[in-house]
Amino acid sequence: MAKPSNTCCHTLDRCLVAKVAVCYTADYMTVRAFVVGSLTAAVLSWGIWLAIIKYLDPLRAGLIGFLLFFLALFLAVASAMGLAGYAVRRLITPRQLSAYTVRSSLRQGILLSLFLNLLLLLQLLRFYKWWLALLAILFFIFIEFIFLGYDRTARRPPRHAEN
Repeated sequence: MAKPSNTCCHTLDRCLVAKVAVCYTADYMTVRAFVVGSLTAAVLSWGIWLAIIKYLDPLRAGLIGFLLFFLALFLAVASAMGLAGYAVRRLITPRQLSAYTVRSSLRQGILLSLFLNLLLLLQLLRFYKWWLALLAILFFIFIEFIFLGYDRTARRPPRHAEN
């Protein structure tokens, strides 16, 4: 594990107090790594997805073709929406630490991608109904609220018993 530099500290709470942007060690992904990695994944995934649409016959591809289609679409949407969410959050709340926006942006990109793939799979299986889509929306909103509640409790300082 890499040692922190002079401007870094050992815990994220101390970084916030010291107004240091983020503690970068071997255990943390930097914001630059997130942006470059997500951009690379988005470009490659969209290219692979377009190639699958253009060159793969769904009638002959079978299960492997559908798995490749859904996997490429999942990666493309998750990485693109993660980047878009990060950009929007940086524009709306520029004073918030970048590390906080990365986590929620990536999570919401993954949830949106799962939602889209679920709806497409339901349509493929001819099970898609408007009320199933509404249930899926409510389910993913519930999951997001669980994560938001966890994020709030994780950032809250520990309570000490007063004597």
